[in-house]
Amino acid sequence: MKKRFIYICMFASLLTFSSCNEALDVAPDGRLSLDEVFQDPDLTKAYFSTCFDYLPKKSLRYHFWSNYPVALSDEAWDCTDGSGAGFAHAASGNCTTTDFYLDVRRDMGDTYSEGGYWQLYWGQIRIINTFLQRAATAAIPSESDRDRWVAEAHVLRAYFYMELLKWYGPVPIEKEPYGLDYDYSTLSRPTFEDCARFIVDDCEIALQSSNLPWRLTTLNEKIRMTKGIAMAIRSEASLFAASTYNNGGKDLWEWAYTINKDCLEQLKANGYELYTKCADTEKYYNNAYMEYFTLNNYIGTDPSDKETIWQSSEGYWPDPYTNPLYDVIGAPVLGNAQLTIVPSQELVDAYDMLATGKPVLDLSKPYNDEKHLSPNYNPNSGYDPANPYKGRDPRFQATVFYNNSPVLLGKEPAVVETYVGGNSEIRTSGNTNTRTGYYWRKRMVNGNCKAAGVAGYDGRFRFYRLGKIYLNAAEAAIESGHLTEGLEWINEIRHRAGFDPSVDLSTNDKNEARLLVRHERQIELACEEDRYFDIRRWTPANENMENEKFTTGMRITKNGNSFSYERINLGTDGSKPSKMSYEKKWHVYPIPASEAAVLEGTTGQTWQNAGW
Repeated sequence: MKKRFIYICMFASLLTFSSCNEALDVAPDGRLSLDEVFQDPDLTKAYFSTCFDYLPKKSLRYHFWSNYPVALSDEAWDCTDGSGAGFAHAASGNCTTTDFYLDVRRDMGDTYSEGGYWQLYWGQIRIINTFLQRAATAAIPSESDRDRWVAEAHVLRAYFYMELLKWYGPVPIEKEPYGLDYDYSTLSRPTFEDCARFIVDDCEIALQSSNLPWRLTTLNEKIRMTKGIAMAIRSEASLFAASTYNNGGKDLWEWAYTINKDCLEQLKANGYELYTKCADTEKYYNNAYMEYFTLNNYIGTDPSDKETIWQSSEGYWPDPYTNPLYDVIGAPVLGNAQLTIVPSQELVDAYDMLATGKPVLDLSKPYNDEKHLSPNYNPNSGYDPANPYKGRDPRFQATVFYNNSPVLLGKEPAVVETYVGGNSEIRTSGNTNTRTGYYWRKRMVNGNCKAAGVAGYDGRFRFYRLGKIYLNAAEAAIESGHLTEGLEWINEIRHRAGFDPSVDLSTNDKNEARLLVRHERQIELACEEDRYFDIRRWTPANENMENEKFTTGMRITKNGNSFSYERINLGTDGSKPSKMSYEKKWHVYPIPASEAAVLEGTTGQTWQNAGW
């Protein structure tokens, strides 16, 4: 049989295991057969470490320190709108299959931007499949290591497949490496459900391992996989499969509900819990939600953060200590260097009134006009348009810097002024000031400030956390008719936010409950890359993402001791959409043109996603 060869290219720093010091400091040169690799314990370990390559950083690691899925959803805008970079490319409608700026992995100096997923993740899946094929006889230090490594490989494969599904839609299911004689003309795209069930199966295989931990307990394992991560991926895959855009006309909600309820219950039974008690009440205004996102201590036998299931191992730059978040998304009063994503008025409108627990806008029709300049107020909420930021959901203060937001500059109290002429005023151009009248606060350590010479580790991006699993389970419960249970899970999330049980959500109407859970996801998961995918999976394939068509901000003018408020459209004079990425083809990214051409030439089938 013809030998198959690979080059083993080792990096200066390899995955560190709890049972050893470093994997391999120096790798061998030259060509080695797979047989030779898997007969050597060090090379086997080194090969396994490559299964973890290209795990995304997300957050602000898209090009230009943007966050494309946040910026292109209805929750944000991007102040690089005049630069010709990725957001501007998409918003102006200039993306094509041969010039798709957003999906390119770019050299940013000491790091690379997010992108190039099709090539990178398929490469990772093939590496993982090769490891799984060889693991039973490979030179692995112990049987417990073998069991754990195999389980982790299944979780990693599930994750890379889930990412491909979210970005590109259904992809071929590759359970083992393709042989040299494989007939590629037989490749075809399965259904989303087929892919999701494969992902769920991978996670369930991993969950059977007696050596895969529920959470990590030592920092030198910080990129390793866990049962907690497997549960989160399992939850997400089933939820997405049951959703309108992906379900192929089948009702999969009871299946998704069963899985999500099990995921939530098992995570809670194995030490995961919502972060409900603020430790530094003065620094974070007794807001547990605000403090939670600044934490980076979810690893340990008894960590203070028991909510996080998996978070990025890096900040927006490899050294986050010298590059705090205020550099690229902070208000000028904090000393930012530039500005990328900022919250939209649409997100701000979403936060309920704390006293009544009611939404500010009518959830069934939030705006009276297409351009979102005429809000359709809920008359029973208690909201005052002349005092728009008073009495809102505490998650608003934790997520967004708005006009007169309290903030610490080092240890000195101050406020963020977004009105025209204020210390962080709204502007229509430039790359330091907001276009919308708002700045992101989520994950920023209160007190980090350039002027005060204070910088430190802001909170890292959470890939998965228990709060998200609560809402996954709630949505699946409501869609499958288990309304009471679904609303109970939503209310648990709202109690952590600060809502009193006397204003708990309740309804016997499924359509109303659906609006409530979608609304809650918009608030709880803001700036976590969920809204972009939520809108797409909820929208039928033949419809545009209409709520992304126009984006608005709030221009505030100070008049003596009072303020006047004017809603404004962004990126348009009203004659065209704010973001052309609202069009239905943007349900998914296009498959790279060269890849689609090869697949279509080989199989005779259409592979490119509709509309591209």
